[in-house]
Amino acid sequence: MTELKPLDLDEFRIWMEKKQEEMYEKNGVIDIDELNEATINEIKQRIRRACKFYLKYKDKPELMIHDFPNFEAELREKFELRVPHYSWAYIEYNEWLFRLVFKDVLEGENDDNL
Repeated sequence: MTELKPLDLDEFRIWMEKKQEEMYEKNGVIDIDELNEATINEIKQRIRRACKFYLKYKDKPELMIHDFPNFEAELREKFELRVPHYSWAYIEYNEWLFRLVFKDVLEGENDDNL
C-alpha cells in the first residue's frame, strides 16, 4: 500500500519534473495529452492519500502521537490531552490535523474562507 501522508506540493513539483524528463528521454518529445493524464492521476492519488491520512488520525490524537512522536508535546500542550475526558478538544485537534494535511493548499487562507 502507498504511504499515507499529508499533501506535499513541492514533492509533486519534483514528480512533474521527473515525469517530463522520463517522457522526453523515452520519445524525444513530451506528449501533452499523456502528461495531462498522468498528472491528473497523480493528483488524484496524492489527494486520496492525504484524505486517508486525515481520516486515519481524525478523532485519534493518541494514534497520531503514537505514529508521530515528534508531535506529542505540541498536541498535549495545545489540546490538553492529559485530561481524562477531552472530547471538546477533538474539534480543535481535527481542525489542526486538517490544516497539517492540506497546509500547501490552505496557505494564506484565513478561517473565514474555509
